[in-house]
Amino acid sequence: MNAPITTLRAQDGLTSETSLRAPGWAAGMRLAFLHIPKTAGTAFGAALAQRFAEHEIASTLRMALTSGAADPLLTQVVPAYRALGIGSHLDQDKLDAIAAALPPGQRLFTVTVLREPRERLISQYRHWRRSLDSSMADLPQAHRDAFLAARSLTLGEFLEAAIPFAEPHFRNAQARMLCGHGSSEMMDEATLLQTALANLASYDVVATTETLDDGMARIAEAFGWSPPDSVRPLNVAPGEPLATLAPEVEALIEDHIRVDRKLWEAAQEIMAAPPVPRAGRSYYGPSPALVATLLEGGRTRFGMEAALDGVGWHVREGAGATLSRWTGPGRRATIRLRAPQLRQLELGISLVSVLDWAMVDQVALTLDGVKPSAPPMVDHGQGQPLLRARFDLPDAGDGLRDLVVEVPFTRSHHDVDPEINDKRQKGLAIGEITLSALPEAASGPATLGALFWPGESWADVPPVALMDHVPHHPPEPSLPPAHRNLTLDLPILRGLLELVRPDHVWAAAGRSFLEELGRGQPLALPAPGGRLAMVATLFEIPGRGAPMAALARRFPQAVLLLHCAEDFRLREVLANPLLAPHLHLIGCTNGILVANLAAMRLEGGAERVETFMLVLERIATTMPENLATQLPDFGPAYVLQQLDATLSGLEALLEGSASPRQKLATLMLEAAPPPPLAGGMEARVRRMLERQDTPLSLVDPALTGRLLALAQQLGAAEGAPAQWQAAVVAHECAFRITSLIAGWVRFDLAANRTAGLAMRLRPEAPRPPLYPKPAKPFREYIDFYRGEARAMAAQKPAPDLVTRLDAMRGGLDHVTRLNQAAREIELALRLLGDRHPGEEILWVDAGCSYGVIMNAVQPPQNIAGRCSFLGFDFNPPAIDIARIVAGNLGNAHCRFEVGDVAEAQSLAAGRRIHLITAFEVLEHCPDPLAVLTDYRAMNPGMLVIGSPLAEQQAIFPAEQHIWAFNARGFSALAEAAGFSVIGLNQRQVGAFVGGHDWVTVTATTSSPASLHMV
Repeated sequence: MNAPITTLRAQDGLTSETSLRAPGWAAGMRLAFLHIPKTAGTAFGAALAQRFAEHEIASTLRMALTSGAADPLLTQVVPAYRALGIGSHLDQDKLDAIAAALPPGQRLFTVTVLREPRERLISQYRHWRRSLDSSMADLPQAHRDAFLAARSLTLGEFLEAAIPFAEPHFRNAQARMLCGHGSSEMMDEATLLQTALANLASYDVVATTETLDDGMARIAEAFGWSPPDSVRPLNVAPGEPLATLAPEVEALIEDHIRVDRKLWEAAQEIMAAPPVPRAGRSYYGPSPALVATLLEGGRTRFGMEAALDGVGWHVREGAGATLSRWTGPGRRATIRLRAPQLRQLELGISLVSVLDWAMVDQVALTLDGVKPSAPPMVDHGQGQPLLRARFDLPDAGDGLRDLVVEVPFTRSHHDVDPEINDKRQKGLAIGEITLSALPEAASGPATLGALFWPGESWADVPPVALMDHVPHHPPEPSLPPAHRNLTLDLPILRGLLELVRPDHVWAAAGRSFLEELGRGQPLALPAPGGRLAMVATLFEIPGRGAPMAALARRFPQAVLLLHCAEDFRLREVLANPLLAPHLHLIGCTNGILVANLAAMRLEGGAERVETFMLVLERIATTMPENLATQLPDFGPAYVLQQLDATLSGLEALLEGSASPRQKLATLMLEAAPPPPLAGGMEARVRRMLERQDTPLSLVDPALTGRLLALAQQLGAAEGAPAQWQAAVVAHECAFRITSLIAGWVRFDLAANRTAGLAMRLRPEAPRPPLYPKPAKPFREYIDFYRGEARAMAAQKPAPDLVTRLDAMRGGLDHVTRLNQAAREIELALRLLGDRHPGEEILWVDAGCSYGVIMNAVQPPQNIAGRCSFLGFDFNPPAIDIARIVAGNLGNAHCRFEVGDVAEAQSLAAGRRIHLITAFEVLEHCPDPLAVLTDYRAMNPGMLVIGSPLAEQQAIFPAEQHIWAFNARGFSALAEAAGFSVIGLNQRQVGAFVGGHDWVTVTATTSSPASLHMV
């Protein structure tokens, strides 16, 4: 779980009392036991458990937060208990997280037991060897493999194998526990020892396996308990004397306990010395104001219902929309406001009432003594007049700003109307005051130098062109099955590191396939300086966010490369003005987020980095995959809260009014709201699904129908375990649907012509004939295409290259659809040749790729010698290949150009375009109907288009495809663009051999009869 961020700010938290205490001084405190495995902790914990009521002890299951300590669930669980860690293994990271979740003013009474390191390691090994098969049944494969290795290998062989899962349990395990597993990953041995000793010195009671009774007596005295019994041994291995080990095995043991040995020796002095005052660590403690500003999308609001910190104001008046305060009786009013920590801000002041508009025309505003960058303007278009002003401030500030409003004169209501007896001198009646980031602040970094670091040859390149500069690496030849979906992305990570050349790379060490990317000395202290890159996946952030923030702070330049960055809430964070200037998401198979943590710290301080990492960790811990791993023992309440927050966000998205706070509500459930009634979910879901005027109608009915069925199941579930199970699966389904809708909203589906057609077609059939797939910003699709072009450019084609349709790679479905496309094109060219005798027949192919179809089509006999074929594609290497093949085949009638079909008319030089084709193109376009409408404006004689048929909608954005269609939807696109459909062909070969089924449409701009077709 999360580690303390000991370097983020001055330590001002809790302190352990020093010197001698009166008996009972700790009564009422929560006791936390850091149970290091194989240190007699089972016996010691059992003795402690005798002193607490059963309901006061947090059971092992209750502390098994697999999603990480940043999970909001932790703050809901901890306050109910007085004894933590009994029967479980809490490390220092978990204790710090628990301490942070306590009510203000409370702290933990901390206890631990140490053991001679060599004895502990051997005991741990023997314990693993005794593991029963039944105890490993539910463990992950990597854990089972480690236990089985302990059975089959000698101690020396086992230690020498350095099994990743086993290393934290055997290499300096006591020091790791005292530092926290997540924190210790980012420590060299010197830092590990120093931190473990400092933490140990802060413990209220430290015992050893030889002094258990003394330790228990000290605890009893502190809590005011009666003298305890002697601690009785439990979980002791069968009597087995320590065998004489070979010198090389003893050397391996000493290597594994090198830090623990020094810790053990120093611990003897620590236990004998008086208690040391403890400075409280900071743990994910950004100010609530900063977190609120982030949740509000870089906007802060002050309403007159709130307490006012300022002078020069009259008392509140009015209610609702008219709630306001008048400035006065003097001309000058001041107020301290919470503000986004940004240099450029826009001020909005709602004017509820004005006695004289000359006051508004001549009002003087300052923010922290700075005048507006331009004269204030009044916006009359939003109900109440809104006074707006922009400020360019010298720094990002500390989250508070002083606003001064000074009017040129004051008046009273009596001055305006003598019949009114209110003679108080007033200026402006002000309602709500907002401070927000400028819209352009959410546009992201301007250059790669701002995204990474300056001084490189690529520093002035805009981030949109990043993939043009990333060196190509071939796909990974062999990844574990669990990581196969990363095959295409790991080469991009390698290329990024090669491009930016950090001095140090820290990769989720010992945890995943990313470890091999590490280099340099990122963990050395003092920091060696230079540039740091941290590489992790979103799934690995839980438990590491805070230590990563602390690690980044050691380096003047530090970036995070976060893989698997596909979550709609993460995209909301990317658009936040507080963070956007330092973030960029690379479009690839799974998404790679680049975050410049050093620049973020420079602008907003360490607290902003901490807030960002907290949000990242919250996103990871509240993903459905993590919620599903929590145990039913937590009960259904928390999952029901997550489901309720997700459905609320979905409802707001469908209404078109979702705020950042509503989209991110699932991240901030620390203060437990009352769980919704499970029985009310069905009616709530049904109301959403009954509406046909929202994008929800375009979601796969199998998914929406499943949500309704799950809501019904949830309402009928009896008992906490059944409700938990039903809530988990219902939440996952609701989350996936919300992700779809959020992606479509960000994609601006509401303004999309194809989406409008899809909504009109929707009532025709039980399933949408035309539907969007999960969407992401189009720039990210372009990133993927740029990467493809880069990879193609790295593989130089042979000079004698020839492509043939009967020798294509990609499977039978691919070969079949290419051959079908070629046959339909040849048929269209024959028809056009008959229809236009004597004319040069001009065929334009959109998205021709490397020209495999165009180079394969043989001009029909009736147009031989009077045809020109023109292919377009945005991929320059593909066009190069098409040109080489055309030359080798002698296709002088074929011409290939980099660009868009829109350029065809200028290249046609006044000639008529007879045929436009687009195969495997429209599903890639943001708005296929708009593309076809542009084709129709060129007035071609015929149109032939083809795309995959009825692709699954899926739940994650695809690398390339944005739209999917059945035959009806595909033909409707052509009709809506103004074409007359004369042919529809479906090929379902994919259903039999795997891959895509296929649909083609042939259409004309003239009447079918003119082509001798009906």
